[in-house]
Amino acid sequence: MDADTPRGLRARFRRRPIPERTSEVLRELAAEGGPERVSFREILTELRHRAIGFTLLIFALPCSLPMPPGIPTVCGIALVIIAINLIAARRRLWLPNAIANKSVSRADLKRMVDRVAPYLERLEKICKPRFPIVTDSVGKVLIGLVVLALGFIMILPIPFVGNMPPGIAASVIAMGMTERDGLLVLVGTVASAIAITLASVTTWAAILAIVNYLAS
Repeated sequence: MDADTPRGLRARFRRRPIPERTSEVLRELAAEGGPERVSFREILTELRHRAIGFTLLIFALPCSLPMPPGIPTVCGIALVIIAINLIAARRRLWLPNAIANKSVSRADLKRMVDRVAPYLERLEKICKPRFPIVTDSVGKVLIGLVVLALGFIMILPIPFVGNMPPGIAASVIAMGMTERDGLLVLVGTVASAIAITLASVTTWAAILAIVNYLAS
């Protein structure tokens, strides 16, 4: 059907009112009645006018919860590419077809949204535009460097804690960018430092355990 083609999707989205809040957009994306699977390209089409921060949020959220194997890797690669976009100060977000065409089941998407939306709604109540220097120009480049590190961590098979700490940190940064809240971005940066440290410690502990086991 035409509604399932890129042209049909654009027409259908133009007829719908644009949600004001991030949580509302997520709930619409996960709403039942559409195709069984939702591609990242469709998600990007739905975002339309949204800033790069919301796209970052879409790929960071799955890693903040336990997800099927493969999803964290795809999302981590996407974060690396988004980070490169930020560092290069690109005006338009670019994602390769290999990622844009990946899809997630609507049931998994709805399950994720149902779990994270209440927390996003609480954040939205306190978020407001502030500290613009953090979310503009040079600030975006620095954010890109942090997101780049988080993306690489998500790609790796981190033992024990998995990909959740960097996923949560990236989600906080993304939420701050979407709402243009520089203070929230700074909180996410602190969380990123904790996540990177935690990933480094657990990885090193796993390596030492393997070495000791082989040496015994």
